[in-house]
Amino acid sequence: MDSTLNDTLRNSTGVALTIEQYEFQEFLKDDIAVVVYLILLCFVGTIGNGHAFIVYHVRYKPSNHRTFVVWLAAIDFVACAVSAPFEIVDIRHGYTFDSGAACKCFRFINHVVSIASGLMLGVIAIERYRKACCPFGRQISEKEAAIACMVTVGVSILLAISSFYLYDVAEKLTDIPGLSGTDCTTGSSEGQQSFFRIYSLLLLLISTVIFIICIVAYSFVGKSLYKQMTFRQSAQLKNVKKTLSGNSISSDNKMTASSVHMKMVPLKQEGSSSHHIQDEESSVYSNKNKITRNTVDKPSSKPLMQGKAKLDRTRRITLMFLIATAVSYVGYLPNLIILVIRAVRPSAYENLARSLGMFTSVLLRGYFLSNVTNPLVYCFVDDRFRKECNLLYSKVFKLPSKWKSQTV
Repeated sequence: MDSTLNDTLRNSTGVALTIEQYEFQEFLKDDIAVVVYLILLCFVGTIGNGHAFIVYHVRYKPSNHRTFVVWLAAIDFVACAVSAPFEIVDIRHGYTFDSGAACKCFRFINHVVSIASGLMLGVIAIERYRKACCPFGRQISEKEAAIACMVTVGVSILLAISSFYLYDVAEKLTDIPGLSGTDCTTGSSEGQQSFFRIYSLLLLLISTVIFIICIVAYSFVGKSLYKQMTFRQSAQLKNVKKTLSGNSISSDNKMTASSVHMKMVPLKQEGSSSHHIQDEESSVYSNKNKITRNTVDKPSSKPLMQGKAKLDRTRRITLMFLIATAVSYVGYLPNLIILVIRAVRPSAYENLARSLGMFTSVLLRGYFLSNVTNPLVYCFVDDRFRKECNLLYSKVFKLPSKWKSQTV
């Protein structure tokens, strides 16, 4: 009898209303925006991360850059293909979700991928710092980069295990007296609520520390790359001046062949030394590259162009990870701050939710933004990734060979 009364009551208009009908009304009123947002992120993120994983894993040579992108793409793919759809189901069944096992498992997966993604970006920032600021020191090998990724996921799993205790199916009240439902949320016991407050503060602390590490690391990286760029430009200008001065021989001051040869030998050695130092300063992916010049009159520009290409590539990869890090924390920090407010001051959270309206649900799930934008960042910043995607589709759809050659 009590169950029947609880499931079917009358609203203010006097019409009989079940919990399912009330749930659907609330869904239409408050949750359409966040569901559309999640569907879009789920669709774009699943496709984008699938492309990133396949292209980087198959078409790129082994490197730290490739290792990090492949692991990030795998994590983001799980977030978009598993976690985001669960959030949509949870939102739609905000008053009729009754599976405790599904609640715990999917919250666990959700925490693993969100924590792992943030920690991974911190590891990448440290690796970028060592590459750019300590190019001749000991670097992280490809094997060590893979181990670092595995450790990151392992730490994320350990931190996310708490979700099995924190989350469960709990009663959810409505604004109609006597009518209530069930939802996947934090447990209602005092112990669960207290632990949830500590857990939220811990995640906020970890996120803030990693964010500070990323800011400091990329600040030094940007400064180092700027110095390398200015050094290369000044070295190129100096070589041009030396070449011009070596070729300008006064017609009034004739010299013998032997004296000309004696004057040109040290000049060649000096130019070679200049190139060697220049390449060492700009080297980020390789060790010292020795460059020599055969003649003074016709200096080879190929080593200079190769060094410039390496520097440009380094800047692009660094910029790619920098943007990915910034977007990640733009979405992740609001979620943590709102959760901390909800855990510490429930009344303040209620006031905030009323003020923000539907935007509250979007902010609470803003961390999905980083899982989706990473492949978009790769597409816009990494020109080779775009070419490889074009080449992939040219083979799949058997496009004309002329078009294929333009994409390689």
